[in-house]
Order: sequence, then structure tokens, then C-alpha cells
Amino acid sequence: MDKKHAVLTYTHIGLVDAILTPVELFFDVYDEVTSYLTNALWDTGAMVSVISPEIVSKLNLDIVDAIQIAGINGESLAEVAIISIHFPNGAVIEDVRVAICNMSPGNEMIIGMDVITQMDIAITNGCGQTQFSFAILPFEDRIDFAKNQDKNSTDSN
Repeated sequence: MDKKHAVLTYTHIGLVDAILTPVELFFDVYDEVTSYLTNALWDTGAMVSVISPEIVSKLNLDIVDAIQIAGINGESLAEVAIISIHFPNGAVIEDVRVAICNMSPGNEMIIGMDVITQMDIAITNGCGQTQFSFAILPFEDRIDFAKNQDKNSTDSN
């Protein structure tokens, strides 16, 4: 049976300094779903995904654990909650353990490597535009920019 890939591409006019995508965060308890729409910052430097305390409050999430996290401001203990993430391409990643941390204004979620490793992503910046593309589930073939360069070198001869 073939697995279906949910894919999505965002093309920005101009170059961007952060990759943000809309997500719907939800928590399913007692067959009642509570959800919240926000933009998520994609961060390959974050080992775990993070949500703000405001999201915990809005979704009435339970604290299930605490973990030690390290960031640019040093190490600290962070509470952990569990959420599911619904992406605009229809894909859902369920039961994500997220750290709860205060973040900069306007940023309520960080998608870290715990989620990113469950998909393929590509960021390209050709023609002065940033394009971000992702696929859930990962494809068996991997992107190899070296093959692209070899092909372009052959084409120009």
C-alpha cells in the first residue's frame, strides 16, 4: 500500500529571515477537541518544539512532565505538555511533547527538530525569493544539490 504524502510550498516575495507557517494546535480530551490557530517558527536549532504559556492557557493543557532545556540564555527547567499539530496541507502530527517557554512577542510556537525529522523540508532562495517546501511523510529520494550542480555544469557545456 502506497503512503500518501501531504506537501505544501510557500513562496515569499523577497528574501525572508524567518520561516513561519500557519498551524492549528489542538488537544483532544474526552472526545472534545479544543484548537488554536497561530503561526509557527521553524527552527532547526531547536531540539524540541516549544509553545508559549498563553497557548497552554487557551487550550487548557495539562502539564505532563518537566525537562531541562538549553538556549541562548542558558539552561532552565521547562514544563512539558502534549499537543497535536495540524498543518495547512492536511497533515497532522499527533501527541507532540512540547516545552513551555516564554517567547518574544508575536511568537507563540517553535517547530523544532523533534517534528522536523518526521518530514522533508527544503528552503531555497533563487531569484531573490525565499521558498519553503515541506512534505509529510518523507520521500524515499532525498534532495541533493550537488547533483543539481553537476547537471547544470553539463547543460552549460
